[in-house]
Amino acid sequence: MKLEKLNLLDQNEITFVENNYIKSFPVEERRPTDQMFKLYEDYKDKFKILLCIKDNERIGFITYWKLNTFTFIEHFAISSVYRQKGYGSKIMQLFIEKISQPIVLEVEPPTSHWDIRRINFYERLGFKLWNDIEYKQPSYHQDGKSYPMKLMSLREIQLDKEEINVIKLIHSEVYQI
Repeated sequence: MKLEKLNLLDQNEITFVENNYIKSFPVEERRPTDQMFKLYEDYKDKFKILLCIKDNERIGFITYWKLNTFTFIEHFAISSVYRQKGYGSKIMQLFIEKISQPIVLEVEPPTSHWDIRRINFYERLGFKLWNDIEYKQPSYHQDGKSYPMKLMSLREIQLDKEEINVIKLIHSEVYQI
């Protein structure tokens, strides 16, 4: 299994990411795909899209931001035909090994069975839920509506000292507000 940078010249790779992105995330949790690919093209030093490959088959993707003091995973998805087979854990472990900085990501608050499963998935990988921190995901769209989410992190981030800076950096760099 390996992680490879998305090739914007390969229409099959673009189509794979686009289809899985749309199928895996509700519209309020994703930016328009043309915007995502434009960010990838314009901010190559900060915004990355990796394909997850096993035996020459694309099985998922990760989008993330290399920020000053941490890496922010914006999206992680496994193609539906490969879910529930342990690939998500293996891919995330590969990603964690690749990144030396602390890692931060957003998850839905633990209100449904699937939300709790997702949080448990990341906790098994060593992430900690910032349960006492109020956080809203800014809108990806012009409606301006934000959504309550929770943050999780891996590796040392001192919440009492860095919480505001982490949230400000996510909002300014990722959501550009």
